[in-house]
Amino acid sequence: MTDPLAPPPPPPPPVGMPRPGGNVTQTNGLATASLVLGILSLVLFFTFVIAWVLGILAVIFGGIGVSRANQGAPNRSMAVAGLVLGIAGLVVGILFIALITTSVHQVDHFGPSVQFCMNSRNC
Repeated sequence: MTDPLAPPPPPPPPVGMPRPGGNVTQTNGLATASLVLGILSLVLFFTFVIAWVLGILAVIFGGIGVSRANQGAPNRSMAVAGLVLGIAGLVVGILFIALITTSVHQVDHFGPSVQFCMNSRNC
């Protein structure tokens, strides 16, 4: 039985208020940062330096986020998605540079023939 002289227990917290010391959620901020940076690197692939920096940071943060998720942190899939998008942003940026370089080379190749055509006026 309970002791009649003991003080009453404290009242429960109001509805909607967190319990003291309970329900502490663990986050994985690097997974979120990796996803955001990966999306930005893929969208901004045509800005060479910015896309590369964002892509490299997305890959780094994604790798750290996956390792933290393996240790129990949440959002493993978000970290993997950021890792993949960062790699994709880097690859698309490299392909875009290759396309620009090839296009400039083609223009340089046809440039003298166009100039000859314009000078001779019998094209």
